[in-house]
Amino acid sequence: MRVAIIVILLFFCKAAELRKASPGGARNRVNHGRAGGSRKSSNPVKRYAPGLACEVYTYLHEKYLDCQERKLVYVLPDWPQDLLHMLLARNKIRILKNSMFSKFKKLKSLDLQQNEISKIESEAFFGLNKLTTLLLQHNQIKVLTEEVFIYTPLLSYLRLYDNPWHCTCEMETLISMLQIPRNRNLGNYAKCESPQELKNKKLRQIKSEQLCNEEESEQLEPRPQLSGKPPVIKTEVDSTLCHNYVFPIQTLDCRRKELKKVPNNIPPDIVKLDLSHNKINQLRPKEFEDVHELKKLNLSSNGIQFIDPGFLS
Repeated sequence: MRVAIIVILLFFCKAAELRKASPGGARNRVNHGRAGGSRKSSNPVKRYAPGLACEVYTYLHEKYLDCQERKLVYVLPDWPQDLLHMLLARNKIRILKNSMFSKFKKLKSLDLQQNEISKIESEAFFGLNKLTTLLLQHNQIKVLTEEVFIYTPLLSYLRLYDNPWHCTCEMETLISMLQIPRNRNLGNYAKCESPQELKNKKLRQIKSEQLCNEEESEQLEPRPQLSGKPPVIKTEVDSTLCHNYVFPIQTLDCRRKELKKVPNNIPPDIVKLDLSHNKINQLRPKEFEDVHELKKLNLSSNGIQFIDPGFLS
């Protein structure tokens, strides 16, 4: 009986070895592995984010990215850099951060309407020097300045309506830009939401004194009456506190820097100088004598009380 059991066990072991060595078994294992790999590779590749794949296509020889209604909150890093048109409408973007679109240097149009944008940083559109169309309507933007658009010199179509614009002094530069005749397609239909006295007033129809008079009267500090020569201010002010822009023109932006005097080392090739919304109360002789290329000078909202006749000499 014991011998019979041993013979049966040996028979089963030999059969198992034959199955392992048989070509069919190996082939089946290989085929099974290939099938599994095939199933895995057949799944659609999510190029941009899991469940949020965007569509890239070409129309009339121009490359588009359609990422509308994808619940995006930011620009994704692997989008093609040679895009000409970017459609990002109806997403969840809240902030446009500095250099957010800087790698898309060929971009001609950018659609950001119907997001939740409430803040646009000053260099958000850095690198977009070919952008012609920008759609920002139906967002939550309250305040914006001209500085934001300094990197978009070809911008010719801008939509800003249906935003809760807070029309105070901070908006002065933007509103002035919209009112330039050549900018007739910028900011049409946009209206103030606040303050109450300007509610529903179109941005393109507001005068600068409507924006700034009340705010200036609150912000300006009481100043002593000046008689004779102006008092000497010993504190020197360095222009490195300001922002220097090369494009589209040489610009020194010194707005809202709490300056009490004109900076003492303005680069000589500056074409546009903005000193508005500071605390400069006097202009001394030859303030700008070394700024040989200066063509545009903004000194509004300073409360200037004394101007020397030779300040531009």
